[in-house]
Amino acid sequence: MRFALPLVSLLFTAGPTLAGPTDAPPKAEAPAAAPALRFAWPTPSRVTVTERALKKGKRAVMRYDAVLSARQGGGYELKLDNFQFLEMEGRDVTKGEQPPGLKAATALASAIPTLVLSSDGQVEDLVGFEETMERSLALVPEEQGMREQIRKVLAQPAMVQAMKQKAGDFWNAWVGAWTGLDLAAGQERSGTVPMQLPSGSVDSVMTVRHRGPDADRKGAVRLELETVLEGEPFRKAMAGMVAQMAQGASAPGKAPPDFDAMLKSARRVSTVEVVTDGATLRPYSVRTAHVTKLQVEDELREEREEHEYSFAWPERKAGKRR
Repeated sequence: MRFALPLVSLLFTAGPTLAGPTDAPPKAEAPAAAPALRFAWPTPSRVTVTERALKKGKRAVMRYDAVLSARQGGGYELKLDNFQFLEMEGRDVTKGEQPPGLKAATALASAIPTLVLSSDGQVEDLVGFEETMERSLALVPEEQGMREQIRKVLAQPAMVQAMKQKAGDFWNAWVGAWTGLDLAAGQERSGTVPMQLPSGSVDSVMTVRHRGPDADRKGAVRLELETVLEGEPFRKAMAGMVAQMAQGASAPGKAPPDFDAMLKSARRVSTVEVVTDGATLRPYSVRTAHVTKLQVEDELREEREEHEYSFAWPERKAGKRR
């Protein structure tokens, strides 16, 4: 989401999560409930992920490994490593010497904290969040106080909370949103679910659908989740979040703009589509899309972000299934 003001571009990178640990798809009354899906990746596991992303009008293709290991005392840790950009705006960037800008982009994109997962595959905590932020800040130029300004913005409690939520988005799309789902093929379920934004809680309307078995993969199922945020509470929450971040970056003695008056309406629709193994929730493909529309004074602005993930699982399992 982006205003015509520089700081408000942060709103898009600090938007609401898809479905966090407390924002699982609704489990209202459903006829003939099917056995619940469960997280059962072998441990240890390593899978190579290819990600195609559209963000802020730019396209990129990345590849990295997702590594799951058992955590002492229970639960699991999920790390991403071997991160590499393959394409930028359709151009192969794997050959030749990497320019400084691409090296910096790779460092920033790979600066993802380790996720601490519960035994049922929900994100519980992050490891190394502060170190990740310092590593990212080190790549910001120091000219004209830019690094210090961004440091002040990142230090805001609302921004810290948003970044921590955002760090687990990819896992929630891969696995976290589906654990415990008990829909039979062809069923869907809708409900109103509170979603925590940095500036407060707002209601979202979630609809989860079981599209049935996948025709190309034995044992795989196709699932969808749609989340809609709109209305006055969402508009005020978005304006409040931007105002909080702007306050931390404003020059001394200078009041930030009146974001509440500027933002006339806000709507965000997020969708997740997965093809995943019905017995283990090991995904084969995942697609996420977020479309945000903001009416800023007399101008309608739209921001679209998309991610497509494909998973190359090793033929031999990397451990014993739990």
